[in-house]
Amino acid sequence: MRVLSENIDVIQKLDIRGKVCPMTFVYTKLKLEEMNSGEILEVTLDFPAALKNVPANCERQKLGALLEVKSLETEKESWLLKIKKI
Repeated sequence: MRVLSENIDVIQKLDIRGKVCPMTFVYTKLKLEEMNSGEILEVTLDFPAALKNVPANCERQKLGALLEVKSLETEKESWLLKIKKI
């Protein structure tokens, strides 16, 4: 039997495809405020300006730190941001 570590990251998901700035950050901020420090938020978005704005605002407001940006293979160009709650 395998014992799972207690340090497993909790991952929350937020799909904000179709939303534009500044609402992309507003939705992300509201979700992060519900979360505990150390948890991971995966944000799926398709608004290009949000790739820069969401992580920058999260760090500026000390809500979260960007861990990863991944381009998704979808019909419309979209991305997955991994943000760790501070």
